[in-house]
Amino acid sequence: MRVRRWAIGGLSAAGAVVLAGAAAWACVSGPSVNLSTVNAKPGDTITVSGTGFRSADAGTIRWNALDGPVIAQFAPPAGGALKTDIVVPADAKAGNYVLIITQNSADGKLSQLPVRTLLSVTGAAGSNPVLGGAVATDQSARAVGLQTTDNSVSGGTLALVGLGVAGVGMFLAGMAALFAGRRSGAPEAAKVRS
Repeated sequence: MRVRRWAIGGLSAAGAVVLAGAAAWACVSGPSVNLSTVNAKPGDTITVSGTGFRSADAGTIRWNALDGPVIAQFAPPAGGALKTDIVVPADAKAGNYVLIITQNSADGKLSQLPVRTLLSVTGAAGSNPVLGGAVATDQSARAVGLQTTDNSVSGGTLALVGLGVAGVGMFLAGMAALFAGRRSGAPEAAKVRS
């Protein structure tokens, strides 16, 4: 009976550790961005605001590609809250464009995954772009994918992996204790007199 209690307690603790680790892993989120308007004309000023940015690194806002023209640069956001103005390029044609916000550390490497948001540039009369229209006019000069050379693993990731391994180990130990308790606790059969 005592072994069974220990086994149930061990399994419960292992389950709690695995559940907490899974929740911590799933709740990792990046920055979010909002625009003051999603429809603008060429030359309009738009406010870009966001939360969850790294407060130690400056950043850039690029037009329509990871290597596209820089339309704004911002200082390290205080408390991770970004608020800056951009001007829609005067030569932008009606269509859908992507604003890409990146942050770089002091050594020039990306410190945060790029954040994207969509902006629709309307015609001079304010008409919306055609649905299904091309996102950009010339796609030949774009870089393919996000390329980075930093393959380091953070300490938080290692801690979560360690917690997961410890949780699985505790689960297996609890199961072994449960089965060992069942074998030794079985009553012996009574001897029959003849």
